[in-house]
Amino acid sequence: MPRCSNCWAIILFFCSCASVFHRESDFERGLALYNDKQYTEAIRYFTAHHSKFPESDSTLYYLFNCYKHLDKPEEQIATLEKLADRGVNDENVYLNLVYYYRKYRRLKDLYALLSNCSPSMTGNLDKNFALTRKLLAEIICGATGKTVTTDPMIYSISKGYLPLFPDGQLYAEDTLTNANLVILLDRLLKPDYPRNLYPMKNITTKSYLYLPYMRLVDGAIMKFDPYLAPSDPARVSVAVEAIKAAATRGTFD
Repeated sequence: MPRCSNCWAIILFFCSCASVFHRESDFERGLALYNDKQYTEAIRYFTAHHSKFPESDSTLYYLFNCYKHLDKPEEQIATLEKLADRGVNDENVYLNLVYYYRKYRRLKDLYALLSNCSPSMTGNLDKNFALTRKLLAEIICGATGKTVTTDPMIYSISKGYLPLFPDGQLYAEDTLTNANLVILLDRLLKPDYPRNLYPMKNITTKSYLYLPYMRLVDGAIMKFDPYLAPSDPARVSVAVEAIKAAATRGTFD
C-alpha cells in the first residue's frame, strides 16, 4: 500500500511541475489580449506567432479582426490577401476583398481577384454582387492596367468604353440585364458582320440583340448560350470573362 502512495506522489509532483513550467505561446497571449480588447498588443503576439507558424489561418483571422477594431484598412486588406493566397475556402475573405478594393479604388487588384477566382468563389460573387454600371466600369478600369484617379464611370465614358446617357446622368447603380451587357460589350468591337449565326431560344434573328450577340460570340468575347434570357440580370463572372477577352485583344491599350 505505501508503494502505491509513493506512485501517486510522483505523478502529482510531475503534474504540478508541468503547470509551473508551462509557458503561454504567442497565440495564447495574443488571444488573452484580444479578449481583453487590447488589440495593439494582441497584434504583436499574433504577428510573432504567424511568423513561426505561417500555416495558421486562425492567427490571420484574429489579426484581421484586430486591424478592423483599430480601423486600419490597409492592414486588413493585406491580411485578407494572405488568406486568399493560401486558397482558403471562405467566401467572406473574397467578399471582403471585393468590398475593400472597390471602396479604396484598387481597381487593378479588383480585376485580378475577379478574373482569377476559383469556380466556387465565382459562384459566390455572382450570388452576392449585382452587376451595376459602376461595377462594370470598375472592372473595365482594372483591365486597362492603368491607375485611374478619377471616377471609374467618368473615365470609362471619356475613353468611349461606356456611353453617356442623353440626359448626362451616370446611373451608376443601375443593375444590368443580359441585354444591357450585350449592347455595352458590342461597343468594344468593330461593327463587322459575324461569320457564324446560331439559333437561339429567347432571341430571334430579328431581335436588335441577335447580331451584336453573334458578333460577341464570333469574337470570342462571350461564350455562346442558346438559352440566354435578355431580361435576366447579367452575372459579374460573365462580364469579367468578357472584359478579360477584350483586354487580350488589346481593346484597352
